[in-house]
Amino acid sequence: MTITLDTDSLRYIAALEKVSGARVVDCICEEDKITYVIQNGQLGAAIGKAGANVKKLTTALGKKIHLVELDGDPLKFTANLIGGEIRVNEMNLKEIPAPEQPIKKIIIETNTRNRGTIVGKGGKNIEMIKNLLKRHHGIDDVIVR
Repeated sequence: MTITLDTDSLRYIAALEKVSGARVVDCICEEDKITYVIQNGQLGAAIGKAGANVKKLTTALGKKIHLVELDGDPLKFTANLIGGEIRVNEMNLKEIPAPEQPIKKIIIETNTRNRGTIVGKGGKNIEMIKNLLKRHHGIDDVIVR
């Protein structure tokens, strides 16, 4: 799958790669936050000792930094996007037959409090999750119940 990045995204990727030496695969820029997708196995290098690289970038760019490790398994990548501190009861990948190609959906089952955290204020978090899953795994939709 081809990912197209704008000049700001390329600049932000170059900044993290220069500071950490880790390979950055993708990034999504929001008003107050940058979400980086890091090559599998390089998350520790991206974070830096005691979070030094994240702190340095937060100061330099003036935005919150969110690092996510890429995974070839869409469910594991979804878990990485959600974060380890959020408890999920069940997560499934469903493929629904369609005329041209199957529609892929990830269904996340969790409690009400965690549902709000996953979705985020104004749906901001779930939109970022959907966007990255579409870009890296061709997932058409994410449903949180």
